[in-house]
Amino acid sequence: MHDDMPREDMVAEIDRMVEELLDVAKLAQPPIDTIALAQQHLGMIVCLDRSQPQRGRAQRALGKKQIYLRPEPREERHQWTVAHEIGEHLKSELFQRLHIEAGEARAMTGESVANLFAYRLLVPTCWFADDAKTFEYDLLALKKRYATSSHEVLACRFLDLPEPCVVTIIDNEHIHRRRSNAWPTKRQLGAAEQQCWKYVTSHGKPTVARDDVWTVHGWPVHELDWKREILRSVRMMD
Repeated sequence: MHDDMPREDMVAEIDRMVEELLDVAKLAQPPIDTIALAQQHLGMIVCLDRSQPQRGRAQRALGKKQIYLRPEPREERHQWTVAHEIGEHLKSELFQRLHIEAGEARAMTGESVANLFAYRLLVPTCWFADDAKTFEYDLLALKKRYATSSHEVLACRFLDLPEPCVVTIIDNEHIHRRRSNAWPTKRQLGAAEQQCWKYVTSHGKPTVARDDVWTVHGWPVHELDWKREILRSVRMMD
């Protein structure tokens, strides 16, 4: 067992593997087309299958891995599914590099290795750390640059950066996800977060709200029958 191996070692190795993929594909900036990457550089076959119930499935045939995608209204879902399958495809190599058994990985990371790989492939750390600062953590501006990534993936990647923050994702007025990379968080929103969220959900526009402790940036991801708001909360220095 490798109970003494921190999660950071695994994500660092995933980042290295992603950078190697980018080098092989001669990619120097986002967005990442995971479908093209899978087909052109990993020898996979990607195709649509309208009959399957799940978002995607993979199998091997004639020595090649085939990824079948269910038609989706948003391209980002296809990109995520393929990124996840690339992670599944490469995780045995990752385990070999880290000298760990497959069963130990989830205990180390708290989530699937394929998910971790997908996040970092769609939004590579080697670019995102600088881009987040350059674009002043503006989620909508970053979404334009990382067009194949969903807003949720980008927001969650804020938590992998050294800058302390809380990320909250609210779907149809219910908190879907709320996490911090620095402080314990309560499930309910704070005063500045409430103010920010109410403006964003009512007006469908990004805004910033502040109080004596927090600065909160909020962005809308609204569709005709579904509303999502994403908040990034930063605590003022003591």
